[in-house]
Amino acid sequence: LVNLKCASANCAKMKGLLKHGSSCKVKANGGCHVCKRIWALLQIHARQCKEDNCPVPNCMAIRERFRQLTLQQQAMDDRRRQMMNQTYHQQAR
Repeated sequence: LVNLKCASANCAKMKGLLKHGSSCKVKANGGCHVCKRIWALLQIHARQCKEDNCPVPNCMAIRERFRQLTLQQQAMDDRRRQMMNQTYHQQAR
């Protein structure tokens, strides 16, 4: 999980970003550039992550949201394709 004694500079930077995100009053939707950066990093991580119990904050929720959006897009594409097929069949008659 989280190693509190990690000596990596990147780890320390990420911990600082996450600490900011937990206490920021403006947040990404309000225009906070640090929070927007955190959100972008979390999304990049979530798109690539395959762990079932990922310790990265919000990873599972972001992955689920991406999954829902993909399903929505597929349903819209299927409806569009179906309408196009119906249009072509009606024109062919």
